[in-house]
Amino acid sequence: MKAETSMIKARQTALLSTAWRGLCLWLAFLFLPAAAQASSLQLKNMVLDNQAGSIMARFGIELIADAQVEEALHNGIKLKLICKASLYEHKDIWLDSEMAGKTYTNKLYFDSLSNLFVLEKQGSNKIFKNKSLSILLREEWRNIILDLGPWSTLQRGERYNLRLKVRLDRTEVPAWLRNTLFFWSWDIIPAATYQLDFTY
Repeated sequence: MKAETSMIKARQTALLSTAWRGLCLWLAFLFLPAAAQASSLQLKNMVLDNQAGSIMARFGIELIADAQVEEALHNGIKLKLICKASLYEHKDIWLDSEMAGKTYTNKLYFDSLSNLFVLEKQGSNKIFKNKSLSILLREEWRNIILDLGPWSTLQRGERYNLRLKVRLDRTEVPAWLRNTLFFWSWDIIPAATYQLDFTY
């Protein structure tokens, strides 16, 4: 009798386990398309090189699944791409020390009068427009260059790392609201951080 009871319990446990696995797989397939369509910023070809005695960080940014960003722009939200590159000297015992840093930004919005997406580059009066957001971003974000100071600051045999933080932020959130809700993320899509380690 005990053997039969234990066999029945074992079968019930196996059936329950199979049912749970099936439910989990069904939920995974249900939510997988939504996760796959989420927008993200992806780094393309980060390179550090010497150009005329300066440390140049070269990289491209690709927006994956731009429907979320396109919808935000159509709804009148203005965005700003912020790329912060920092060069650190690696320390074995102490915290790495920052040697140089540079920030690149540009503004992105939708002009409903011309029915075009608009990108304004930082530090210049250059404005780029296109009907297609993906084409506009592919052309203007494929080659970003930041000058991180003189190459002579690097020492032979030392270890360094280049850290790059990229985010797409709302531009029109009042400062008082940002400070009040400091725990709130104003990014349309999650920020991305990349690191390149090298020895000179």
